[in-house]
Amino acid sequence: MKHQGARLFLAGMFIMLPLFFAGCQTSPAVTYVPPAPGIPTQRGIPIGGIVADIEKLLHDISLRGGQKVRVAVIRYTTPSGTSRTFGRYLSQKIGERLSSDSGILLIDPGQVYEALHEMGIEQGLLDTRRLLEVGQKVGADVLVVGTYTDLGQTIDVQSRLVALPGAQQLGLFSRKIPKTGEVLNLIKVGP
Repeated sequence: MKHQGARLFLAGMFIMLPLFFAGCQTSPAVTYVPPAPGIPTQRGIPIGGIVADIEKLLHDISLRGGQKVRVAVIRYTTPSGTSRTFGRYLSQKIGERLSSDSGILLIDPGQVYEALHEMGIEQGLLDTRRLLEVGQKVGADVLVVGTYTDLGQTIDVQSRLVALPGAQQLGLFSRKIPKTGEVLNLIKVGP
């Protein structure tokens, strides 16, 4: 009799256990559907349009002056002036692309960083006076400065060209780039 109760208990457990685990499933299984062939996926950070805007204006300036234009690219910031990894990466890549133009002499980003650091500027530049001081310190003719704003599905990148020594704004350009995986990774990385 004693063994029969234990057997009934075990039989009940074997019946209830699968029902218990079936109830633990949090969502129905969704089958994987691969993307349709031929749909392109955006990879990388599409800065070609941004560089094209800046480069055209700088190239025109160098043709008018007859000599190379000394350009310093300042790290891009959020509108509040915070310098994050994405902004530093963006300025670096823009500088790399601009350096291939024969009419542009790109000032070493290390010199720009050192000038910012010596002036105690750890984040972005918000006032024009300090911006001009950095430009003069590194010997730039033109500064490329910019901001980027997260708009949800896209990032709005604004670039501004400022001539030295008079702080004349030469051009203001705005381009939207999609939030690719690479962009998201760089934006989420801390300062």
